Amino acid sequence: MNPDQRPPPATLDTSLRQWLAPQLQRLTGAEEFESSALRVEASFRKFYRIVPTQADEHSFIVMSAPPTKENNTAFIHIADVFRTGGIGVPEILAQDTDSGWFLLSDLGCWDLEAVYPTKRKDAALGAAIETLICIQAIEGQGIAPYTVERFTDELGIFTEWFVGDLLNLTLPREFEDVFGRLIEQTQAQPQCCIHRDFHCRNLLYDAAGNLGVVDFQDALIGPVSYDLASLLRDCYYTFSEHEIHHWRARYLALTPFDLAPESFARALDWAAVQRQLKAIGIFARLAARDGKKSHLAYIEPVLARLVDVCLGYPDLRSLGKWLDARKSDAHHALATRSG
Repeated sequence: MNPDQRPPPATLDTSLRQWLAPQLQRLTGAEEFESSALRVEASFRKFYRIVPTQADEHSFIVMSAPPTKENNTAFIHIADVFRTGGIGVPEILAQDTDSGWFLLSDLGCWDLEAVYPTKRKDAALGAAIETLICIQAIEGQGIAPYTVERFTDELGIFTEWFVGDLLNLTLPREFEDVFGRLIEQTQAQPQCCIHRDFHCRNLLYDAAGNLGVVDFQDALIGPVSYDLASLLRDCYYTFSEHEIHHWRARYLALTPFDLAPESFARALDWAAVQRQLKAIGIFARLAARDGKKSHLAYIEPVLARLVDVCLGYPDLRSLGKWLDARKSDAHHALATRSG
């Protein structure tokens, strides 16, 4: 989010406001505050920036995460693990776990999507890769593995909600083998702690050059290429192939893992294909099942980038050609669904 593009004021739910007032009074001495809603993302959580009055404009973030729909226990645990590991995650200042309300420290207004068009882009990406190295160094801590079953289920989201629900088609059975090879690739890599959504909207960069990390509660032990694939083949921003090569090489220069550049480049791209298939399915599901059309606009650009990557690999070329042929179907279906 660009701080020069301030979000509109937001009225908090009465019960949330009543809970929040004494928390702010304890922290700042002020019970009155202004609130603004932050961007809606692909979850059931809502975020608000809170600025207490007469408190030197010090801001906080309030997260409302319905306990029946969000894994708040994991949020609390991973926040502690990441903070202990030196990752810049928000501090939990107050919480009501029954209601799913959290008062958090504010890591700043600038996410990397806002930074990328500026002169700070390279510095921010460098900080992101250094933070990624720190995340990958975290071991144990009760973080669950990213299982084959989970990867399979995620690809099923694409099949069910994009191919089946949005396009009203059936995915050819030949792609079951392609999906199987994508999953095999994830298991053939070194495994480490991964954030799982390490993209431009979940990474914040402040004036002092500090990188903040949010939306970390889904962290797992998974393939080493996964988070870098999230960063460099982002669903919300397009890097040139030259930039991807440069930052991939920067990562390889820093990582303690013994990774051959050519095979790692392939692993990263294949992880990106799996992620982008999943993302397209989730974006379609948000609209069809949850009534949230906010991410439909990203399906076509992600699909285009997905096709380009698939066409670059013989084992993925048939999938790429099939997806390329579905672009027109997707365009018409999205025009209808977005209306």
